[in-house]
Amino acid sequence: MQISKETDLKTRYHGLDALRGISMILGIALHSTLPYIPNIEVIWPADRESSNVLWMVFEFIHIWRMPLFFLLAGFFANLVVTRRSWLSWWINRSIRLLIPMVIFFPLLGLTIPWIFEYGRTGEIRFFYSNTGQPFHLWFLWHLLIFTLLTIILRPLSLTYRMLEQVLVIMKLNLIVISMGNFKKLIADFIFRPRIPVLFIAIYCAVSIPTGGELILNPISGALYFTLGYSLYGNNSLLSFLNRYWIFYLSSGVIFFIIYGLLITFESTQPKDLVSLIKILLKAICSILFSFGFIGLAESKIKNFWKWPRFISDSSYWMYLIHLPIVTFLTFVMFEISISPLFKFFVSSTITLLVCLITYKYFVRHTLIGTILNGKRSRTR
Repeated sequence: MQISKETDLKTRYHGLDALRGISMILGIALHSTLPYIPNIEVIWPADRESSNVLWMVFEFIHIWRMPLFFLLAGFFANLVVTRRSWLSWWINRSIRLLIPMVIFFPLLGLTIPWIFEYGRTGEIRFFYSNTGQPFHLWFLWHLLIFTLLTIILRPLSLTYRMLEQVLVIMKLNLIVISMGNFKKLIADFIFRPRIPVLFIAIYCAVSIPTGGELILNPISGALYFTLGYSLYGNNSLLSFLNRYWIFYLSSGVIFFIIYGLLITFESTQPKDLVSLIKILLKAICSILFSFGFIGLAESKIKNFWKWPRFISDSSYWMYLIHLPIVTFLTFVMFEISISPLFKFFVSSTITLLVCLITYKYFVRHTLIGTILNGKRSRTR
């Protein structure tokens, strides 16, 4: 079932806007947990005291947050293309992806490397380094890749439509119908089911080389992006998610508990088998939680609310600037003998406040805010 053009032009997805902002706040929480995860020191400066509770908090957020971001990116991409045009979306992506990357690439090189060295050695030594780039902005890099791919593939889509018109002129309607049915069959079986089993199978297959980590595999992210793209306009599935979000979330919790037990005791199990099961469980959890939170957000947030809207508007700014702040705060507290849970709370709260305050007073109604979120009135 498709959304009518009239309804589509009037619909504002306040719930998904708020969900995007809340997910960004959880990104701050996620990075605040990292120093307290057992055996994290190989990839991240570690506190002297670890916390299994914060480890599970990290795993819970990590298992669905970035898949949800890719899914929402695809959803809103289709929204812009449908309401405006492909050209409008390409221009929008060029401004909102390229400009922040050009600006923040050197800024991160000036901050993250010496902050991480400080976390490992306790010494402050300012220097510039591109090692580890693009750091947490890898999500923007992947979205930019997807944008470039659509520009490259768009002529193929136009060629396909021209072929359909030629076949109609040649009175080969049966071939045209067969081609359309084949496209619909792929969409219906892979991207449009209430539980996309075939999507999960394909995702697992392409994710095996990278262990299911999206940061290492743009193809995996592209699958979630396409899933979100197909969700826009799928009114039947959106309505189902709005009604049965609690089923998705409760099922997600069950599968996450299984995943948590698996990673807790994985050292006693065959490594290859555990890796495959982990990828499968992560894929299942990502779908169940993403669909569940989408349904929850859209069913409960129907109208414009000032604070959810403000959080949503500030989410991109938070994403861009939070990592140097939260890492420095967590590393500063390494020498303080207090509970990791308290350190986590302090670093998350201060980072969130800094991000929100700087957005409100230095970004929202400035050129930076326009680049990040488009033009807005002073009343918003």
